[in-house]
Amino acid sequence: MSAEKIIQQIEKDSEKEIKEIIKEAEKQAKDILDSAKKEAKLDAEKILTNGKNQSENIKRILISKANQDNKKETMNTREKIIDECFVKAHHELSILKGEKYEKLVKRLMQNGYKKIGSNCVVHTSKDEDKKIAKEIGIPVGGTIESAGGIILRSKDGRITLDYTFNGILKREKDKLRIKVGKLLFS
Repeated sequence: MSAEKIIQQIEKDSEKEIKEIIKEAEKQAKDILDSAKKEAKLDAEKILTNGKNQSENIKRILISKANQDNKKETMNTREKIIDECFVKAHHELSILKGEKYEKLVKRLMQNGYKKIGSNCVVHTSKDEDKKIAKEIGIPVGGTIESAGGIILRSKDGRITLDYTFNGILKREKDKLRIKVGKLLFS
């Protein structure tokens, strides 16, 4: 073989080998690119799934907070209505007059008299109270500032029964609050 043919054969073999190397490099590049695309797709799906999960959690938290806020607002509104009922009840008691008032105060005085005994005095808030005390036979020990009702005290001062309308409402407020709530909101 001549040198020229040998050079041509070498060039031909080199070109063939270059083409095979390029073909192999292109195949490897394609494999790397495909693998990177698959990995990127998996990463994107994970990120998307995590994002959806986080948004669902945030949604649940926001809904729960909204429900709690709604319940709190409802409770506050109910409390305001119940408080208005107490204000109205106090007002109604403070304007109570005549036979209804006298009947109520007489019953309160008699209950207190039974608890303390004959050794007691009554402190009155209205003139009608003095008349009732005289009927029952309880001495009047003075007057008090109140919208209505009485205070009974033992003469030695150890026992005091507050039967003023303010005192009764204050003592019974928790029990009455529950009853009023049930009546209004059940």
